[in-house]
Amino acid sequence: NRLVHRMPVRRLEAEVIRDSALAISGRLDRTVGGKPVPVYLSEFVVGRGKPRRSGPLDGAGRRSTYTTVRRNFLPTLMLAFDFPTPFSTVGKRDVTNVPAQSLALMNDPFLFEQAQVWASRILKQMPDRSATERIQRMFTEAFARTPSESELDACLEAVTEFSKLYGDVNTAETWRDLCHSFFSMTDFIYLR
Repeated sequence: NRLVHRMPVRRLEAEVIRDSALAISGRLDRTVGGKPVPVYLSEFVVGRGKPRRSGPLDGAGRRSTYTTVRRNFLPTLMLAFDFPTPFSTVGKRDVTNVPAQSLALMNDPFLFEQAQVWASRILKQMPDRSATERIQRMFTEAFARTPSESELDACLEAVTEFSKLYGDVNTAETWRDLCHSFFSMTDFIYLR
């Protein structure tokens, strides 16, 4: 590393992971400044001082720095990725690698919603393109690179299996499930 010939792999911070999902889906609002967006409250969020109204699940597309932080109502996705709790000062964030992170990537409603938005955008922008062209575009948008042969084959196989579930290769559900799988890939949360 002294000769800068390589860089150690680094996991992205919780806010960057959330903002990346918004950017990839095309939902990110890049407006600077403004009022904070109220915190999203799911049916599982209970506690003292609960706000009267819930904010939108995607935070109106705003970057994580513009979402309200409430001590008792912290976003579960960001907590899974070591978002610091606002109870005390933190000199350096923890960086963990725990099973809860994979489960959060698979089951979080925010990521599921962003996968739907992304799939709808891909289908709208590329209605007559082949599955291979769509997958290559998705890799470029998500990871700023083209897929390897093995990655492309795996994605094409997944699209084929998803299309059997939903009846057609061009359904939003087929592409939503593929988009959702991209959020669970190592390249989504790690910087190489």
